[in-house]
Amino acid sequence: MVRSLVYFIVFIVSTTGFLATQAKATPAEWTVMIFMNAKNNLEPDAIENFNEIASRGSTPDVNVVVEMGRPAVNITEAAEKWSGVLRFYVRQNQEPVPSQAVVDLRGKPELSDLGSPRALQDFVDWAVETYPAKRYMLVIWNHGQGWRFQLAGDADVRAASASRNQAVPAMPAAALQKAAENTPPLGGFRAVSFDQDTGNFLFNSDIQSVTEVLSSRLSRPIDVIGFDACLMSMLETAYAFQNSSSVLLASEELEPGAGWDYDYFLKRLSAKPSATGLELSQMVVDGYRARYGDSHSTTLSVLDLSKANATAAAISKFADVLLAKYDTEKSNVAQARAGMKTYGSGAGLKTSVDLIGFAQRYAAITNDEAAKTAAQAVAASASESVLYNYASARSKRDTMSNGVAIYFPASNADFEADPYHDGYLKENTAHVVDFVSKERWADFLKHNLQ
Repeated sequence: MVRSLVYFIVFIVSTTGFLATQAKATPAEWTVMIFMNAKNNLEPDAIENFNEIASRGSTPDVNVVVEMGRPAVNITEAAEKWSGVLRFYVRQNQEPVPSQAVVDLRGKPELSDLGSPRALQDFVDWAVETYPAKRYMLVIWNHGQGWRFQLAGDADVRAASASRNQAVPAMPAAALQKAAENTPPLGGFRAVSFDQDTGNFLFNSDIQSVTEVLSSRLSRPIDVIGFDACLMSMLETAYAFQNSSSVLLASEELEPGAGWDYDYFLKRLSAKPSATGLELSQMVVDGYRARYGDSHSTTLSVLDLSKANATAAAISKFADVLLAKYDTEKSNVAQARAGMKTYGSGAGLKTSVDLIGFAQRYAAITNDEAAKTAAQAVAASASESVLYNYASARSKRDTMSNGVAIYFPASNADFEADPYHDGYLKENTAHVVDFVSKERWADFLKHNLQ
């Protein structure tokens, strides 16, 4: 009798393992991978967003996996006040606590630095292997590109909070001091995912490399690359991911702390798991629009990455025309650019403007037919790349938001004030930006800013 019971238990365990293997071998419709780096002052927002994700959770058709990091010195005591990095296969109504994680990385420093491309690569490799699907969405959740952290005191945290949080609670003194010591002033176009504990962050080129490896592994582009972060909907960003992803989902402007409405789009994805990458992205934008409406300067765009190369070619041709006719056109360029408000201006940023808006303004000002034609071609090509776009009334009025921005400081002083302006020089060899090195907009900017 005892031996029979043992055999029965062994059979059940073996069958359970077999069924788990079989389930893993059958792809779901979607796997949504969220790289949630809250090892910084966004920790309270991460808890809230995780709870939104868990309000729906995974289904047989939709896998939702989250890699979540929290700082060594916590800002909030919520969810058991743990620190480090955990991975979750998110089930409905679960909490972001260690006992409900599927992988604990707190003892693996080489994988728990969320400013490290190795950590991101390991996460996406694990997610694709463990939770295969017909379609994939990768979300990078954190501070974005143009964020400049100047944490000299709590007042600075709150002043900067409009970039990703409308009401950030005060940091504990120890956390504040560590952030002030370690936080770099991220540049205006090529960095995201700051890890306060290590002082590291991901350059866009790091994420680009990870997505290219994943795309090669899948033998096709990732369906959606999304940034729940500030200032990422730029031509430079689209250009970087054009070979590894189909759709870019990102904001031209700063994001409020609550970020995307995960409950909104996961509810709709669960109801329609056969959704395409464009349809899923539209669900995210619709939820963002419903959450913020016209109460903030908010934007969110869906870009067709297959159009990025054509838009880049149009901007290179435009740059050539402007350089050839610079002496007669420089005043028109200056006038068109002077009428553009930069994204993140409330946080002191002066480096990116709406690409379509600028091209349209310039085309309306110049009397040179070749220059006008080149500008109109840029506006038309960039407009074709914007598949779906939300911009609040304030954003439409202030920044002429049409869906995609470009790096364009108005003066050499603004350029020099960008701590990572070297990235926009052709001779730069560190974390090279493909758009800068391969296209000719940087050549025009260099001449224009002299």
